[in-house]
Amino acid sequence: WNAIVTCFFMDTARNVLAYLETIWNALKPGGVWINLGPLLWHFDNVAGESSIELTRDEFLKLAVKMGFAFDEKKHRDDIVLTYTADSKSMLQYTYHAFMCVARKPE
Repeated sequence: WNAIVTCFFMDTARNVLAYLETIWNALKPGGVWINLGPLLWHFDNVAGESSIELTRDEFLKLAVKMGFAFDEKKHRDDIVLTYTADSKSMLQYTYHAFMCVARKPE
């Protein structure tokens, strides 16, 4: 693929390394990966479940070690996103997310 977008997705992984490897293998050389979302790790604190739960910085460092080249100009931290919210309701779910854009080198 020339581009892959992951939105509220990476933290669904039990093993985020497997997700990163899949993205790497699916991208053509020169392809772009755009990620948006929080890293809440769905299996955190779930009895009987295990998962790799990285900080944002650890997540980015792992992706760099795999070969991804990040465009720092397009990196954004602490993006506040609503999720399944009714703008007229007093109950609204918001997430503090980040966005990063990486390229698989040619």
